[in-house]
Amino acid sequence: MIVGEEKDVYSQELVVENPHLLLPEIVKEELEINVKIRYASKDERAKVKKIESNKIKLQFENPVKAITSGQSAVFYIDDIVVGGGIIQ
Repeated sequence: MIVGEEKDVYSQELVVENPHLLLPEIVKEELEINVKIRYASKDERAKVKKIESNKIKLQFENPVKAITSGQSAVFYIDDIVVGGGIIQ
C-alpha cells in the first residue's frame, strides 16, 4: 500500500516552540544557521526568525526529508551549538 509519494515527505520549514537559545541574539534578526533534525542527519542551512515571543520558524535553504513533530532540532553556527528545541 502506498499512502503518498516520496516528494510528500519533504518540507522547507518548521516551527519550534519554547526554544532553548544559548545565544538569544540569533533571533533578533533573520540569521542563517545550520540545523540538525536528527542525531545522524547532516546539517541543513536555514534562516531562523522569531514569529512569537516563544516560537521561532526555520526556513530551510533546501527541502528536508521527514521533519517530524516531537523530534529535536539543534542549531549550530559552524561547529558550535547555539540552541535547540522540540519541533511542533
